[in-house]
Amino acid sequence: MKKVFTGLVMWLLMHQPLSAQEAGQFVKRYWYENGIAQGNPNFNHTIRINAPEIGLHPVFGKRVEVRGNGMIQVLAEEALDQIESAALYLEVWGGHPHTQQKKVSVNGRNTYELPEVGTAEGHCTYHYPLIPLKITDLVNGYNVFQFSCEQGASFWGHFLIDNACLLLGLKDGHPELKTTGLQGFEATVSSRPLSADAISLQLAISGRDASAIEKVTYFGYYEAFDDNGNGLERDWHGYTKKKIPQHVLGESRTPPFNVEWDIAMLAPQNNVKVKAEVSFKNNTDISYVTAVTEGITIPVRAESRVDRFRSYDIPVPFWSRAGKLNTCTIVADVVPEKIEKAELHVLIWDGGEGNVKEHFKLNGNALPLAGGKHAHDVIYRIFEIDPSWIKAGENKIELLSDTEHHGIEVLLPGPELRIKSAR
Repeated sequence: MKKVFTGLVMWLLMHQPLSAQEAGQFVKRYWYENGIAQGNPNFNHTIRINAPEIGLHPVFGKRVEVRGNGMIQVLAEEALDQIESAALYLEVWGGHPHTQQKKVSVNGRNTYELPEVGTAEGHCTYHYPLIPLKITDLVNGYNVFQFSCEQGASFWGHFLIDNACLLLGLKDGHPELKTTGLQGFEATVSSRPLSADAISLQLAISGRDASAIEKVTYFGYYEAFDDNGNGLERDWHGYTKKKIPQHVLGESRTPPFNVEWDIAMLAPQNNVKVKAEVSFKNNTDISYVTAVTEGITIPVRAESRVDRFRSYDIPVPFWSRAGKLNTCTIVADVVPEKIEKAELHVLIWDGGEGNVKEHFKLNGNALPLAGGKHAHDVIYRIFEIDPSWIKAGENKIELLSDTEHHGIEVLLPGPELRIKSAR
């Protein structure tokens, strides 16, 4: 059984599938496309994977989700000797709590495990695994990916994939780089502190002028809330949603493609890293990822401090449906009178709040957590909290949905308070 190198399970590193990237690299994406015309007939709008036993279940076995066979095809017409590296990137709802042994086989050649990020232990999860592949796993044509899972202690062994992408690292002499005029393009990122709360990120390019660039997106490696659900706080942050990058440091479509990174609510830290992805006007499939720029510091602030506080007692699983109230506690070691700004960070899988008007509360104060309807959508909320709501010591969070079916899931890592206080 092939193991996933979990240190790569973050959105940005999908661009450097097999090793730390010391130089810039061109990458090419082939996204899964639903529909019979693409070789992917489907009974659902997402890719559903079920444990074998569920087909015989007297109730669940009749559900339309169980008709999904967990197989997809991705068409990649590529000469494999022009490919330097390959990986499979996924947007994964972790599934029903206690679902186990998520796997994928590639063209019947190798089988790989998806990383375990808490679902098997009973938690609600959503994550974005990157699975390095052997180039010999692939074919020049339709590549078949067959997903599977085991029921474990779950009532229904089940997970789903919202999007899948075959990521290819291109060799320098790849024919498409020559035909598009991208051969020889290079770019690097530099940084410059603007203040204790902001860093300027700049792109320097060579090999051709900036007129070919559509946009530049910047990504960061730093310590903060685990927004992509892979269990790492010091990590490359960000992820995709419906194939689009989210929670990035910044994006620019205008030369010279500089951005200002707001670090006002990040705690002081060293060894911060950044890199950028350059997208081109005339080729939407190929992009260029710069090498990592290291040695950036988020400084200690003379007049304020930023602290992070996590819940110590999140329920397993942390979800609510059918009127079941669930709660957790965050202990905040703060002086309320000194709070300048407070944020509550929380990831959810939104199955709907039902008819409950105040479905999520912090110390009795309602916050609009869900999306307002039965959306079946992953949502990352950052609420700016009135400092008067924060208590020194225990802060109580309540979750309540009265939907008949899925309800609201609070995903790992659970809620976090981030507080900026005067010294």
